[in-house]
Amino acid sequence: MRLAIALGGTDWGRSGIGTYVRAMLPRLTRGLAETEGRLVALGTARDFAAYEGELGDAERAAVPDAVDRPALSAAWYLARCGAHARSAGADVLLLPAANRRVALRPGLPTVGVVHDLAQFTVPDKYDRLRTTYVRWLLPKALRSFEALAAVSHATRRDMASFLSCAPQRIHVIPNGVDADRFASTDGTRATVVRERLGLTAPYLLYLSRLEHPGKNHLRLLRAFAASPVRQDHQLVLAGADWGAEGLIREELQRLGLQERVRMLGYVEDGLIPGLVAGAEAIIAVGLCEGFGLPALEAIAAGKPVLAARAGALPEVVGDLGVLCDPLDEQDMAAAMMRLVRDEPLAARVHREGPGHARQRSWDRTSDDLLALCHSVGGAR
Repeated sequence: MRLAIALGGTDWGRSGIGTYVRAMLPRLTRGLAETEGRLVALGTARDFAAYEGELGDAERAAVPDAVDRPALSAAWYLARCGAHARSAGADVLLLPAANRRVALRPGLPTVGVVHDLAQFTVPDKYDRLRTTYVRWLLPKALRSFEALAAVSHATRRDMASFLSCAPQRIHVIPNGVDADRFASTDGTRATVVRERLGLTAPYLLYLSRLEHPGKNHLRLLRAFAASPVRQDHQLVLAGADWGAEGLIREELQRLGLQERVRMLGYVEDGLIPGLVAGAEAIIAVGLCEGFGLPALEAIAAGKPVLAARAGALPEVVGDLGVLCDPLDEQDMAAAMMRLVRDEPLAARVHREGPGHARQRSWDRTSDDLLALCHSVGGAR
């Protein structure tokens, strides 16, 4: 089987979807090679440069560089992605960011991976043009695909509800984690990262792009301001600006938190395990996370999580964290206090977390995804 994977809409590796694609590319290449198949990557020069380390022996089918622009990218994928995959000799098309980029009438068996449908539940997530695209064109395309993969049971429920997809066509293939990468980070490495980033106080870490309102930063800041935790902990925000940095800085100033909250911006991937290892706990309070990779990475590192009681976070965290109502700042503040004071929970996550995470490997995700692609391509 020749499997075409589309790189558009995956943020050049700098997001949760990008992490997913980085994990899948080498594993799909190896899995296909075992049956004399080939992986063909569809992308622009910028896409190929971003994933150069993971593409390996995969073939490349170049897409016009103009497609790097969001609106043109969405239009090109709708109209041309299927034909481009067919011209590259693909038997099956895989869209790993199908909640962002889809193909209308692709003309070959297609599998779409949906990470979340926050656009249906979070008001004002997108502007009017993008909202029209994700509410009308995207569902129409997804309903035509031979198979859909959801990264969590919560996302599967949203797909059945908002897309009117038959549940039997939606396959839950959860995200994985590189458990050893996070569990093996020692104190020395954590200290080096803390010193490099200038983190001197105990801290709670929120790994998330700066996006409003979906990532819920403003409520988190107000909850932190109302919690005694602010007296002996810093709140560290690590993530690239997706339009909300100005709002966040204004709220920091209004609350007088400039000395208690650190904004690191985008942190390179190699520093993330040390940053997680140095934290007392991890925050994950997005309003509708389709999975929540930072929560699972925290558990792999033996760190407890403060997670929103929303989206997929409860199923990812289970009882290895503290849940809160992401719309209730007082509940969030109280949960924050429980998180840092619950020593038995911290000890349990330290003891059980790495083993819990090892059961959720990227290898299993890749094997299940490749099996699904084979099934729609007619292979046994």
